[in-house]
Amino acid sequence: MAVYKSRGIVLRSIRYGEADRILDLYTRDTGLVSAIAKGIRRTKSRFGGRLEPLSCVEFLAYEGRTLDIVTQVEVLRSFHDVREDLKCLKAASGMVWAVRALSGGDEADRRVFNLLYHALDALEARETSFEAVGSAFALKLSILAGYNPRLDVCVSCERDLAQISSEGLLYFAPPLGGVLCAWCRSESRDAGPIGDSFALSPAVVALLQDLVASPIRDVALEEGQEESVRRVVSAHVLAHAPGNTALSRSHLTDAGRRTLRPA
Repeated sequence: MAVYKSRGIVLRSIRYGEADRILDLYTRDTGLVSAIAKGIRRTKSRFGGRLEPLSCVEFLAYEGRTLDIVTQVEVLRSFHDVREDLKCLKAASGMVWAVRALSGGDEADRRVFNLLYHALDALEARETSFEAVGSAFALKLSILAGYNPRLDVCVSCERDLAQISSEGLLYFAPPLGGVLCAWCRSESRDAGPIGDSFALSPAVVALLQDLVASPIRDVALEEGQEESVRRVVSAHVLAHAPGNTALSRSHLTDAGRRTLRPA
């Protein structure tokens, strides 16, 4: 069996059998990897606490028939503080959900690995506005995955949103991947993907534009803005996540919180 060395971020850890754990990692070289760490839950395990969720690790493993088997681990960055704050952890679990939803199979993309690493670093460095980092991460990840949200023009008539925002509310159409003007929404409000659109203010569109344009370490949202932004971001990711459109955002976030626990 082939032995390989890689660097990855632990996305999920699930108890398996009496002492093992199954891990999902996003690796720099091979994308999403599922592996098993045998005996990790034993008191005298050689792994100790080196494979906790959200940790960035360098590991040695060999390819198994169904799961790769981890044999050695070195922690490069634990991101311990992210796991210790509930609001911070909630934002991180949303980021993990987005990676699992939008990153296909074993197709590696170092940009995704780097984005996730820097987003975790941004979470650990701040005391508030964790949701801004989570939303900015999901938007930037969707762009890397090829699902760039159209936030500058109406996706139907392609008029500049800066010129038409005074006409009234705008609308976000998740299946179309962008914003609709009030006129286009009213013309075909019950037709196909346009019928799935929902209202949002020009101010929210401006916030989304800023999250996309700003470095992830600098993003911020004021209290009261998070929910409107989160709704758009979650709807956009769900609409373009292969095989995940039937799943609800809350269900996935809850699942993330259950598995983002120390081993």
